[in-house]
Order: sequence, then structure tokens, then C-alpha cells
Amino acid sequence: MELVAELRDRDGRTRSVRVPCPVEEGEGGQLRGLRRGLAELQERVAELLAPLVQEEREAAGDVEDEEDDEDEEEEDEGENNVDTRASADDPPPKRTKVEQPR
Repeated sequence: MELVAELRDRDGRTRSVRVPCPVEEGEGGQLRGLRRGLAELQERVAELLAPLVQEEREAAGDVEDEEDDEDEEEEDEGENNVDTRASADDPPPKRTKVEQPR
């Protein structure tokens, strides 16, 4: 038995990862072999995706840094103007529904 993962990147390139799953001896040997193969497949896929994830984080980090700078400027301006009303980020107050016994 063999497990196969197919990864397709944004450019349309496809990479296949194949992992053999040898059947182990004893009761449930096929399932144990499958579990070991799946663990190995996950490892290999993670190794392939790690550089891509890092690139995405770095690209997102550049954008986030710019947004953080803008947020800090807004916070500095807003420190002197304190608004005591509930902000839009706060959840609405809870309402409880009481059913009358019939």
C-alpha cells in the first residue's frame, strides 16, 4: 500500500509525495502501517510547505509592519481624546430570552 499527496502551488505546478505503507505483522498490522505512513507523509508535506509558509509570513510581516506604524500614530492621536462610550469592537450586551410556562 502507498499514500500519495499532491501539492499544487499558485503557479499551477504540481508536486507529488509518495510514502510506502508496509503492512506490519500481527492483528491490526495494516492499520499500524497506514498510521506510520500517514505520519511520514505529514512530515514530508510539512517540509515542502515550510519554505512557502516562511515566505508568506515575511511578505505579510512587511504589510503588517506598515499597518502597525499607522495604528501607533492613530493611538498617539487618540490618547488625548478618551471616549467613554462603548466602542464598536465591544460585543453587544447579552439578552436573555425567558419562556413563559404553558
